[in-house]
Amino acid sequence: MIIQRIVETVREGQKSAEHLVLLVGRPGSGKSKLLRELSTIRGWQYVNCRAFLTEELLEMVPKVRAMEAPGLIMKTLDALKADVIVLDDMQALFAPVLQVDPLQLLKQLGRKFSLVAAWPGEFDGDSLKIASVGQSEQRVYDAKGLTIIQIE
Repeated sequence: MIIQRIVETVREGQKSAEHLVLLVGRPGSGKSKLLRELSTIRGWQYVNCRAFLTEELLEMVPKVRAMEAPGLIMKTLDALKADVIVLDDMQALFAPVLQVDPLQLLKQLGRKFSLVAAWPGEFDGDSLKIASVGQSEQRVYDAKGLTIIQIE
């Protein structure tokens, strides 16, 4: 069962330096449902990134959003004091106005927190891909060294 696989992967990941598990699947593949289930069953802290980021970042002057976003996210996750945090609705992190590299940010966060994050795109075995909002081309990220579970 996929939930058990995710739980075991998170448990193994907690022994490494980077505690990040990416659930990769196209929009509508069921990532959100899985994350909410895991949150309920395991008591993991569920964070809707879109709701949180939109609310917090819209209050900031556009020029400072890119600089403030990583610190704001780190501060918020730290305040949760959770063993495992699940991040859903991450499309907001890909917004060009933020000027943030979402994967680097997740890796940075994964060094401090145990994270399960929904990646809204594709995995081809070597790289992660996502078509960003407002952009015609796909963004491609090297997936080397990442813990990835594909959701079909």
